Amino acid sequence: METIARTLHIPKNHTISFTLPNHIPVGQAEVVLVIHPSLKAPKISKDEALLKLAGTLKNSPRFSGDSVQLQRQMRQEWDG
Repeated sequence: METIARTLHIPKNHTISFTLPNHIPVGQAEVVLVIHPSLKAPKISKDEALLKLAGTLKNSPRFSGDSVQLQRQMRQEWDG
């Protein structure tokens, strides 16, 4: 048994074709096809990426309370 991995484009007609290496013997063989869809993230602009982050910290306990006091506390941590 041999495993051959190929990255192929699946067209709209769902027909794929590829050539096996020459060392694969001629004759009857069981072929198992495993489909693993590509997990590439969709391309989005920087503006869209920023908008996706908007509001994500709204309910965070770290950022609740007085925002001015929080900024002062953060600055004190940076200044040492």
